[in-house]
Amino acid sequence: MSEEDQRFAEDFWSREGLKKDDWIVCLNPGGNWGPKRWPKENFASLADRLIREYQAKIIFSGSKDDILLIKEITRMMKQKEFIISAGYTNLKAAGAIFKRADLMISGDSGPLHIAAGAGANVLALFGPTSSAITGPIGASTSLSADGERSRTIGKGKIKIIQKDIGCRIPCYDPACNDNRCMREIKVEDVLAEVKKLAEDAHRNEV
Repeated sequence: MSEEDQRFAEDFWSREGLKKDDWIVCLNPGGNWGPKRWPKENFASLADRLIREYQAKIIFSGSKDDILLIKEITRMMKQKEFIISAGYTNLKAAGAIFKRADLMISGDSGPLHIAAGAGANVLALFGPTSSAITGPIGASTSLSADGERSRTIGKGKIKIIQKDIGCRIPCYDPACNDNRCMREIKVEDVLAEVKKLAEDAHRNEV
């Protein structure tokens, strides 16, 4: 990561009023086809609870094509303090933001791989694609009994949630109208992993 990209992230923090001791979570709701996306109402509920329960500062990331989706999500939110970086960063600058944040949450997408490659802490939500094949590379992987994968890559921690719902997973079906594999990942599932990551971070600081 270049010094220019790091300076971009520093300037972004300063411009948005983010402080060193803020707990910052990047949410990336986009994906290049619909069935890979976690439901937008889930992202809205998750953002609200992260703000309310963790006093998190939320950054919505993505490309300019994700701005409409992000606006739909933020309209559903009860909390109205958030930052939108979507459409304002190139790939390298986005990576610098992800690395500087405390956590990045995303479905299977380009920004997910950028965050993992940058050494960010990542919580990845997988449905119709294979987390073993299209998940972040260069990581050791363990699969728990409930179908959840844990990985470590570089300095960042990666947690992959993928539910075993008895469906044909992975299906790689962009025309799927059911999307049960993503709908079965509940907000509570994600918050449980957020809690573990937050507790791990706190232990490392002590």
